[in-house]
Amino acid sequence: MKKRRQSLQAVKFIVALAAALLFFAPFALVIFNSVKPLDQIMTDLLGLPRTVQLSNYLNAWQELNMGRVMLNTILVTGISLALILTLSCMVAYWTVRHPTKYSRLFEKLLVCSLLIPFAAVMLSLVKTMSILHLTDSLWGGIITYSGMGIAFGTFMMIGAVKSVPLELEESAKLDGANVYQTFFLIVVPLLRPTLLSLFVLDLFWVWNDYIVALTLLNTSDFMTLQLAINKLFGLYSNQWDVALPAIVISILPILVINVVMQKKIVAGVAAGAVKG
Repeated sequence: MKKRRQSLQAVKFIVALAAALLFFAPFALVIFNSVKPLDQIMTDLLGLPRTVQLSNYLNAWQELNMGRVMLNTILVTGISLALILTLSCMVAYWTVRHPTKYSRLFEKLLVCSLLIPFAAVMLSLVKTMSILHLTDSLWGGIITYSGMGIAFGTFMMIGAVKSVPLELEESAKLDGANVYQTFFLIVVPLLRPTLLSLFVLDLFWVWNDYIVALTLLNTSDFMTLQLAINKLFGLYSNQWDVALPAIVISILPILVINVVMQKKIVAGVAAGAVKG
């Protein structure tokens, strides 16, 4: 029996290792090719680099004006996430603590809005942003990401708010806390696992998004990372020796956050799955 259990554990380990290598292979391929000269990339894509050319990263940083592009991406992502998390919590709290027919209708409409593809609202969005003079503006992108993200964020937070005991809020009220103190000091800390999960999911989405950036931020002053990298590919030339290092640079911040917060992310997802 013991040998059988050990054999089963060995098989599980081998399968898990094979799956990990399978998922890591594309990333490893990008890293290896990011330090190759262009001729090696074109002739030996799957091979190890014969010549390590770290100057590719410097060329990518300079050619894409990576400092400005990175700052644009950080600003858009950071402000959008702050708005999504804050407003999603508030809307979910109001919806749960005020169970009227209007709040229930609002919750149903919110879920239905998740089914609407971005392509269906793209033209009206561009026209609205143009009227408001928010095209080619970071604030146009921030408002769009926030508006699109609040629906899913609220849907995710509603289940978490339902798990917060109402008795805690009543005790806080008896102690003299107003509604804002109760919400920010009592309720929000209890929502931290779900907030963390939502933070990571929306971080991946906004940081890596291309469609909204192409629609509203398609100028050199307001370009984000994904849009700038796409500019390296054209009809007659593809600058792989610049694009691949740029892709690695764009992946690294998200990868570091994912590795550092992996356990908390999994715990937050699990907590959100059983709440409500």
